[in-house]
Amino acid sequence: MNSAENFMQNKQLSDQADKQPLQQLLTRPDIWQLANRQRQPRTGIGSGYRGLDALLANHGWPRAATSELLVDKAGIGEMSLILPTLAQLTRQGRMVILINPPHIPYAPALVQAGIQLEKLLILHPRGQRDQLWAAEQSLQSGACGALVNWQGKESPADKDLRRLQVAARDGDCLHFHFRPGSSADTPSPATLRLKLQSDGEQLAVHLLKQLNGKSGQRLHLARSPDLVRRDQPLH
Repeated sequence: MNSAENFMQNKQLSDQADKQPLQQLLTRPDIWQLANRQRQPRTGIGSGYRGLDALLANHGWPRAATSELLVDKAGIGEMSLILPTLAQLTRQGRMVILINPPHIPYAPALVQAGIQLEKLLILHPRGQRDQLWAAEQSLQSGACGALVNWQGKESPADKDLRRLQVAARDGDCLHFHFRPGSSADTPSPATLRLKLQSDGEQLAVHLLKQLNGKSGQRLHLARSPDLVRRDQPLH
């Protein structure tokens, strides 16, 4: 075998060795690939409200992402906004996890709305660190269809919000994060941000931010304030 043939053979072996680590990298879930992202379906998960879906970029809640719901006062019927989606997920056999809801969910109303209670798990971790840990672990577990958590007295750091967003993406989990209305003035990595207010028998929704879509729109939706036992606050 002459020197030219030796050179070509060595080059082929070297190319094969170089491709192997690259192929391993491309299979890692934490590596973002533009081509793959473009091939992924952009259809969201229907909210159950045609008016809201029409405003959302993916015609529904963004998949595998964080949606922030900003509320000044809990118990105004804000759960009505996500209840149709949660009910759909539980009927599909997917687990829905609630972390530190401010009031006791009213089981008869949830059942009437279509929630399969055996697929509903409520967690009460103590302290912000434990709450964030429970949320992150649940989101990235791949075992739940949706996670709903409520911000405590402390506002989470930006890095913590980003970790939850990444965990939702990695676990392909729908993430709803209830935060105070005052958080609207603070930047957030969430894919979608909605501000909710009570307006008589309706829920006023202000679309503050959405990835790859327009913002600033407002609409009113029917609400149900009877989803919680407000006489029995948890915190």
